[in-house]
Amino acid sequence: MIETTKINKLKMWRKMILFFAAFFCLTTSITSCKKKKNPIGAEALASESIMSSDGVDTFKIQTYTVEEDTVFAMDPEFNLIGSYNDEVFGSVEAEFYTQLTLSGFSPEFGDMNTLSIDSAVMAFEFGGYYGNLNQQLFEVYEISEELSRDSSYTRTSVVQTSSQNLVPTSNNQGLIKPDPNKRAIVGNDTLNPQLRIPLDPIFAKNLLTIAEGASNDADFVQTFKGLKFKVNNGMLSSGEGSIIYLATTKPASKLTVYYTSNGEQASYDFIVNGSAVDFNHVKTDYSSTRVQQVIDDHTMGDDEFYAQAFSTRAKVDFSSLNDLPENIVVHSATLELPVSYYLGSNFYPSSEVNVSARLFDNDDKKYVVSTVAYNKSRRSYVINLRTYVQNIVKGEIENNGIFISPKKYNTTVERIVFNGINSTNKKQPKLSIVYTVL
Repeated sequence: MIETTKINKLKMWRKMILFFAAFFCLTTSITSCKKKKNPIGAEALASESIMSSDGVDTFKIQTYTVEEDTVFAMDPEFNLIGSYNDEVFGSVEAEFYTQLTLSGFSPEFGDMNTLSIDSAVMAFEFGGYYGNLNQQLFEVYEISEELSRDSSYTRTSVVQTSSQNLVPTSNNQGLIKPDPNKRAIVGNDTLNPQLRIPLDPIFAKNLLTIAEGASNDADFVQTFKGLKFKVNNGMLSSGEGSIIYLATTKPASKLTVYYTSNGEQASYDFIVNGSAVDFNHVKTDYSSTRVQQVIDDHTMGDDEFYAQAFSTRAKVDFSSLNDLPENIVVHSATLELPVSYYLGSNFYPSSEVNVSARLFDNDDKKYVVSTVAYNKSRRSYVINLRTYVQNIVKGEIENNGIFISPKKYNTTVERIVFNGINSTNKKQPKLSIVYTVL
């Protein structure tokens, strides 16, 4: 908990009040009082200003972490694949399901009895990555259950698949080290960097047969349900591994079957367009980490508290905002949340976070209060809460605290370690509010 200080100063006919969070220890002797580290407002007002103020009131703020029960995962910006072991958050593993659609209806491939498959490759243009790049063992399975756009797929949803891995294993073809910085050479073309997964020729020939008999995408997906993409990496050391972000709907992302028919070489593409159903499945396991401890015991958020895409959000409560006078105008309300991050680490904090809140009783919806960019120079998120605080004072919304989480909550695996009020790091959280009593 943070004890926060309100300073009232008389200025002409109005009171201008600088309200800031600070942490004090109170004793019967001023000379024996040892000032503790101030996580909320050590820099909000100089100590000489505090001593010259007319009065001091205190209230409490709490920081901790909460789990998110349901995260919808359909139609994400990026499909996610890979796994890593985070020294703070534990293990993370991502896989995804997607339909494929035709690049042209009712294609003709000639005599399928004499047609031969030269190769088949599933290519995905990179959208980024999170973690440390290393070799990963990629696997692909055919979906046996229909994907429906009417379904509400979440990050824990699964659908049935066949048991056969469609990636050839004779020469470890699925063991690939993704390289999002190396451009792909395909034939005579130089393309944006890609993840290219080889597929079984027999499967590829069957896919051409299905495509030849389909007059539209609906016919095609009725017979061919789609594919599941995953990795099989086994146990990873702390700090090892990564999650790859795939821009599946980019034109270069497609399954291409290269074949020879009647002595002529050709190819046919299967694509993922906007009508295709896809969703991410993300598994996080922080059961033996400090993250779980803070979830179970909110007071442990005094040292560190956390947010992780798909699983948890940081929470900040301002219980004593309810004690502010009703007849005030809030000029500014700024919350600064410093983070723990080692420069150069590939487990970087989110470039943007959403700040949300449950604004009304009997309404569990989280309304976005603001979107805030990461301040690299300050290594913190500086959040403008002026409107939020003013509306609480006016009684238009409830004071249920705020949630902080990566903006791309269901399409990345970003995570954030926030400094708590007792953090041994250089900076701790800080809140300052300036208002006028009318």
